[in-house]
Parts: sequence; C-alpha cells; structure tokens
Amino acid sequence: MIANTLPLLTWRWLKVNDALIELPEVLEQVTEITAKENDEISTLFDFSKIEDGNDSRHIKIKITAEKNSKVDLYYVSRCTDESAALTDIEADVDEGATVNFIQIESGAKRTVTNYTANLKGRGATTNIDSVYFAGGEDNLDIFYHVNHIGEETVSNILVNGALKDKARKTFKGTIDFKRGSKGSKGSEEEFATLLDEDVRSIAVPVLLCVEDDVEGLHAASAGKIDQDKLFYIMSRGLSQEQAKKMLVETQLFPTIDKLPDKDLVQEIWGNIEKRI
Repeated sequence: MIANTLPLLTWRWLKVNDALIELPEVLEQVTEITAKENDEISTLFDFSKIEDGNDSRHIKIKITAEKNSKVDLYYVSRCTDESAALTDIEADVDEGATVNFIQIESGAKRTVTNYTANLKGRGATTNIDSVYFAGGEDNLDIFYHVNHIGEETVSNILVNGALKDKARKTFKGTIDFKRGSKGSKGSEEEFATLLDEDVRSIAVPVLLCVEDDVEGLHAASAGKIDQDKLFYIMSRGLSQEQAKKMLVETQLFPTIDKLPDKDLVQEIWGNIEKRI
C-alpha cells in the first residue's frame, strides 16, 4: 500500500515522496469524532497490545469540529510487537474551532501516520504536538499536512524525537496556504536526537502558498546529544546511560505529560526508558 504521498514531489532518489507499507489481511476500522457547535471533546487512543491476533493495524479517524468547538485527540502507539501500523487521520475545522493533536509514537516495527487538517472557517486552528522514539530496525514515517483555507487560520506543528540502534525516521510536514487564506499563520519545527551512528533521520518541511498576507515558518534539525551537557550531568554523579536518559526525557516528557491519564504517562515513559 502506498501512503503519505507528498503534494509536491521531490527527487525520487531521496525516497521521501511516499511510503510503502504491507498490510496483509487487516480489517479497516473507521472512527468518527464530531464536535457540535461550542462543544469540547477529548478522546484518547492507546494502542498497547495486539488485537484479535493481528500483528498489523490500519485505522482511520475522521474529525469534524463545528463552529467554536474544541477537540483534543490523544494518540498513543506503544505496541512494539506489531509488525506494521498505518493510521489515517483527517480533521475538518470550521470557524473559530480548534483541533489539538497530541501523538506519542513508540510502537510498530513499520509505522506510517498521516494527519491532515483542513482549516475551513475563519480563525480555525490546529496544534500538533508530537514525540517519537524508535530503536532496533524500526522504520517510522510521519506526515502532517495542514490546508489553510479560511482567513486568519492558525497551525502549529512541533515534533521531538530520538532514534537508537539502526532505526529510521522520515518526517514530512506540509503547510499549504490556499487562495482565500489571508491573515493566516503556520509554523512547523522538528528536532531529532541521534543516539547511535547507524540511525537515519530525514526531515522534509514544506511550505506552499498561493495567497498574499500570510506567515509561514519551518525548521528542522538532527544531531547527537550535546557532549558538554552530557559531561555536565555525569559530573554530578550519574552514569553515561543515566545522563542520556535524562536528556532524552527532557526532550520528550513535556509532550507525554500532556496526556490526561497520569498513570499512563508513567507507563509510557517507563517503556521508552527501558528501550533507551
């Protein structure tokens, strides 16, 4: 199956234009979330174990946020026994409405996640706060695509992650200012920490625009743990491994801590800490 296709293709040799994922004999699940005018909805998806004997998963989530409503979507993937997981999320956001998407990704060996937000009404907003951890030979492909359609719409994308062993990650973020989106603002940032020499991190931040009077910002960085910070922490009596865990925690924990279930927060961090 082909997924996460970029709206503006780049050189094929980079191998980032789309993502190939094999999902044999997987039942498709579709979940619909509708927030009526002025409603506030909070929904948590926690994938922590294999369901129905399948080691692969494909789900779709459809969000409709009507005028002045608010949707908080928490998505947690932490089942490392899954061989493949594909998640498609689409949000239609009307005037004055907000969709907040918080994603914690530390699951399947092959993971493909797509979140598309259509900011249709004036002042529609989406905020994406995402963290990931991948180890072994995990292969992670994340694609966030925001369409600014209405006037004065706002999008914020913040991604933090860490890669270990021979893990591979591709982050693709597209902010697309459509005609008619005057006064809109969009920003995307992605920061990757490389814990081993053999990891591979690819970032493809894209800004598209056919409208005047808009503001778009993007940034991406990848690098090893700062050796000065590592030395400073170790000088306080911690081992190298303990110091690494502390620095990764500093990067990932602020997003994980946003989950509404504090017991789940401790479980997730305990799982990531063991893998580090």
